[in-house]
Amino acid sequence: MTVHIVGAGLAGLSCALAAVDDGHQVVLHEGARQAGGRSRSWPEPTLGRIVDNGTHMVVGANYAVFDYLKRIGSENSMIPGPTAFPMLDLRTNRIWTATPLRLLGSVLASMWRMPRDTDSPISDALGRSKNYRRFWDPLALAVMNTPADKASALVFRRVLQRTLWKSQKASQPWLVKEGLSESFIQPAIAALEKAGAVVRLNDPLRSLERDGDRATKLAFDSETIELGPDDKVVLATPWVVARGFLPELPDLPASPIVNVHFRMAEPPPPPNKAGFLGLLGGTGEWLFVRGDVVSVTISGAAKVIDLPGEDIAALVWQDVARALQIETPPTATRVIKEKRATLYHTPEIEARRPAPRFGENLILAGDWTATGLPCTLEGALTSGNVAASLLR
Repeated sequence: MTVHIVGAGLAGLSCALAAVDDGHQVVLHEGARQAGGRSRSWPEPTLGRIVDNGTHMVVGANYAVFDYLKRIGSENSMIPGPTAFPMLDLRTNRIWTATPLRLLGSVLASMWRMPRDTDSPISDALGRSKNYRRFWDPLALAVMNTPADKASALVFRRVLQRTLWKSQKASQPWLVKEGLSESFIQPAIAALEKAGAVVRLNDPLRSLERDGDRATKLAFDSETIELGPDDKVVLATPWVVARGFLPELPDLPASPIVNVHFRMAEPPPPPNKAGFLGLLGGTGEWLFVRGDVVSVTISGAAKVIDLPGEDIAALVWQDVARALQIETPPTATRVIKEKRATLYHTPEIEARRPAPRFGENLILAGDWTATGLPCTLEGALTSGNVAASLLR
């Protein structure tokens, strides 16, 4: 049996690694010139620096993430932060730090307020909490990339069960030392090639033919592959690409993310030991300082996604200047828009997410499949592992 995995994002990479470890012959196909999908780094010419296409924070309970990093020999590429989330309210200029002790009462209350069976928006359960505006609301937006008054409480509950409700260690934030590609992508490609997998980049899939419930032919730019009776296909592309090959997939509206990067003439002092800061009452939600680059993430960015990049940068710079008390403007700016960054995690859309098994020899992988988790690094890697388990 040969397993053809289409898409070398995190879902495809994790599936490929698990498949080769199970003894399968694996061919990993990627249409872009580089692997990594929406979780990679690249040299940004405007800034003259290597940047990630999104600032992805990992927490201690992301077991799929740490298992993956260990498998590719990259477990030492992450650095832990303190178990605290510093928050700055730009409307009042007040800083407070969300810690397990300070939030203990609110966390305990959330255990019985969050629904167990019937789904509803997160705000229905936690909206009356005294810490809602300054903690639960921004946390839900960061985790779900969907406003709390729309986002699925059942999915958020699963996240809380793994993190805040479990232990302080499970909630500890981790960040990459260098970049996403250095931690997650380059070592994975090296590990796959060492294990005997074939990795084909810059070779997009053009068509996928099926006969009833079975995939029969894959047409790439380089070749057309007639699938044998035992061959299997894992479609690990973004949802919008997968639906181009499988039009019967359900409609899954997306939620955008915008990241703004500022290169400074001199490295600004980090806002704290953690190197990041939650922002309330501004345009951005999370601010990160790495060397002379300040990066700000705007989650659930529908409010700004259609604005010109320079207008977004001007709005975000006001937040940065106030948060870090900087008067000197940046020397370079780069705005990166991800219009289809994640699903729009409402209860209605959660119910539409497809199961991974899609046919006799066709399996789906991606953070948009029915993992029970939001679209995160953990969700993508989990989906790849599930897909690989269905190959056995």
